[in-house]
Amino acid sequence: MVDEAIRVDGVSDSAARSRPARLESAVVLRGVATILVVVIHTTHWPASAPLFIDLDLLARLAVPAFMLLTGVLLSYRYGSTRVNVGEFLRRRFSRSLIPWLAWAPVYTLTGVLLTGNVAQDGGVVSFLLYGAGHLWFLLLIPQMYLVYLVWPRQRLWVWAAVALIAQTALSIYRLYGPMPDGAVEQLTLWHGFQLLPFWIGYFAVGLAAGRSLADRGEPGRMRWLPVGGATVAVALSGWLLIAVSYAGAPHAIFARGTGGFLLPQEPLFVLSVATLIWLTGRAVMSRSGVLAKGITLLSDNSLGVYILHPLLIFEMGRQLIGPLNAAFPESFATFLLLTAVGLLASLLASILLSATPVAITLGIRRRTAR
Repeated sequence: MVDEAIRVDGVSDSAARSRPARLESAVVLRGVATILVVVIHTTHWPASAPLFIDLDLLARLAVPAFMLLTGVLLSYRYGSTRVNVGEFLRRRFSRSLIPWLAWAPVYTLTGVLLTGNVAQDGGVVSFLLYGAGHLWFLLLIPQMYLVYLVWPRQRLWVWAAVALIAQTALSIYRLYGPMPDGAVEQLTLWHGFQLLPFWIGYFAVGLAAGRSLADRGEPGRMRWLPVGGATVAVALSGWLLIAVSYAGAPHAIFARGTGGFLLPQEPLFVLSVATLIWLTGRAVMSRSGVLAKGITLLSDNSLGVYILHPLLIFEMGRQLIGPLNAAFPESFATFLLLTAVGLLASLLASILLSATPVAITLGIRRRTAR
């Protein structure tokens, strides 16, 4: 989400110059993840029901997908070459820390005056310590940039396997392990979703996949047997994500909310979906011009949509609260309307703001107004 759609211009590695300027499967995955970020927030407006609880769990694919994509795009762009540390951090931090510094005060103020989120989270200081609402992701991304500077450049798949095992073990321990009082408990249970060790597997797999994509490219056409197998994997891992409950875990309460991103079975679902999109993304983007343009537009504005949509959805949700809490199917139809309008409104707002000086607060370069 924070990285731009990958372009190899200016990369010193000569091999990089012969690669496609854009990974189509990465564009598709980022577009899908952007839609799901909005779904995460709109599922909480209707009255609680199994349908919306399950949709919320499945939609939490979004943030792990962005973590995976960050690794893919960094590795695809830079390959095995070492980067200029100062220039690298300046460019990357400008797409994460500057947006957080710009929008954290906005969401703090609206949380105090409008939504009540600040009071629910224990006051202004606590609200900011937890990342200023949904903006916590912008504080997680810089941790990956720092780790990338020291991450091994060889045997990436081996390191990916080690990182994924470590991440899963931490997620299981977070739910079942004994927690000593104090800093360990606070960091593990309350702030785990903000810390890279709980996401490191996605990032490491992304780095390995990015290197493989740079060497071998994306599938040019769909092969129905692999696509069918990946589809079955998505269905089974999605069912597993919904079916497995941690109600008996000592720290079961931390499997909800932001803890839903850290469930031990989540990587199976994320990697299955990513594989399916890798197998189909380039073919989909080449066959439908209108669809491809829409996906690309959404992907290019993913960070803007992510930052802006809660404000717009909150106001719309308040206006639709009656039908949202009606019986099915009216509640579901209104939920779909809220999601679609919220997504389109935040996309339009991002496009409009990208032509103003505010563009830098959305992590993008200022674009020419059309």
